[in-house]
Amino acid sequence: MLDIVSVSKDQLPPKIASTFNSEYYFPMLSILTDAKIECNAKNGKIEYEWKKDGVIVQNSKYVSVDKDTGTLKFNQMQGSDYGTYQCFAKNDFGTSLSEPFDVKVSAMGAFPSKEPEEIQCKEFEHCKIPCRDKPECSPESECRVEWKIGEGTKTNVELSKRVGVDGNGDLHFIWTNNTDWTGLNYKCGVWQEQLKMLVVGSITTLRIFNASLDPNLDPIVVYRSHGKAQYRGEGVLKCMFSGYATPDIEWVSPDNAVIKNSAKYVISDYDRGLTIKDAMPDDEGLYACRGKGINKTNTQHVFLNVTSAPMLDSDSKNPQMNDLLVSVGKNATFYCQAVSLPGEEVPSPPKWMKNGVALPIDEDKYILSPDHNTLTINVQKDSDTGVYQCMSENSEGVLFKEAFLKVIQYRPETTSIVGDNNPSTGDFFHSYDTERLKFTMESDIVSTRIDLKLYINPPVLGLSGIPGFRENPATGRRIPHKKPILPENRQKSDAITSCSGIPYTTPDIKSRSLTTTSSKLYVKNINASKK
Repeated sequence: MLDIVSVSKDQLPPKIASTFNSEYYFPMLSILTDAKIECNAKNGKIEYEWKKDGVIVQNSKYVSVDKDTGTLKFNQMQGSDYGTYQCFAKNDFGTSLSEPFDVKVSAMGAFPSKEPEEIQCKEFEHCKIPCRDKPECSPESECRVEWKIGEGTKTNVELSKRVGVDGNGDLHFIWTNNTDWTGLNYKCGVWQEQLKMLVVGSITTLRIFNASLDPNLDPIVVYRSHGKAQYRGEGVLKCMFSGYATPDIEWVSPDNAVIKNSAKYVISDYDRGLTIKDAMPDDEGLYACRGKGINKTNTQHVFLNVTSAPMLDSDSKNPQMNDLLVSVGKNATFYCQAVSLPGEEVPSPPKWMKNGVALPIDEDKYILSPDHNTLTINVQKDSDTGVYQCMSENSEGVLFKEAFLKVIQYRPETTSIVGDNNPSTGDFFHSYDTERLKFTMESDIVSTRIDLKLYINPPVLGLSGIPGFRENPATGRRIPHKKPILPENRQKSDAITSCSGIPYTTPDIKSRSLTTTSSKLYVKNINASKK
């Protein structure tokens, strides 16, 4: 029994292929030359639309939308242009949506104008110079603190095992040397990479008191910071110890293994920082940082939290948000079983949409499971074709998934798919002598198995009443066989899971047919042609 449907790409709903960041940052009022976001979808002729905070974006001198290419371009950001954006790709068969993302302000503030402040330090002991009144800088990933010394901004404070900057931007002397004060002021500088802008402030002078003897100071933790990593992302932990002489720092994993540089771990900033790469749930836990002095070791613990927006449950026995082909009168079921990582907030019940519009409450048409994880659609007509979306969220972000439903007309019949050029069910094509016949059969539906078998059929002799000849039914031309083929010499190919572009030629074989054995088959295109 076969269900054979000939449908091309332009008869399918769109499928957005672009990926998007969760956040984009652009400066306000600046003239922008390359501030654009591309939205590309496949399947036929598509018209694009962008929405901000649920309202369609209109073309203006500040922002433009190309409905044919899907490009959203910002020319000059106004305050009203910041918000949550989403791309809509539409054709006659449905609407595909991008994940929503935020467009935010890329900004760099300024230090207040204040008189220098004096910090008093003691030789050989720890001394911290705070970065006071540090201005707002966003996004954080584009900002870094650079300490300056002396006039202007060209001379950086040289960082070393003895001198470092913590996560707050404060400058630390692990132990103080008399040479740390030469009469030149210290200044905290903040650099914004996207804007290529540096601001300085928090001017500081030092007064260093001499020590009578060289002390032996055990390690003391002066800074530590916990870390947070998105699933499959990176997390950073920091520890800083004072002491004289300068303590060594060693990192230990939650399973009590000493950490070395590797593909998983990167130790940096003179051993004060640890980066965990490709973070997985098993990486979450307490990491130890050990400050190792001459006589004593000080052990501190910092926690890495591995987190994520909701994800589809990969352990579920049900296929999650798979594309479906369903006949009229049947049910279509989508599964959106959202889960959070262990220890995270439980995700919200999924919200369901069709073509970006919330589904109405209709127990006869749309049936939701009590937990809203399952949507069952009573397929009644072709217009049920479309793109169905589910959305769930937790404290870390949003899960947005979609799949499309194609309503098909089911024709239960056993069919031999053969023919010339653009064949239809039941057509036959005869190949004579050394002519070659090419068949192609393709499908766009990932979840549908295509199980094809090629059969090379034996000749039927004597169609013209003369044994040993074959007649072309289209031309009436009689062709003598080079040799007869007995039934026991019939050839049959192996089954092919996916079939695209199958050339074959055997002069001794006079006809061929392509036969499917699949019980449900959606076919994008069927072609047969002489070569």
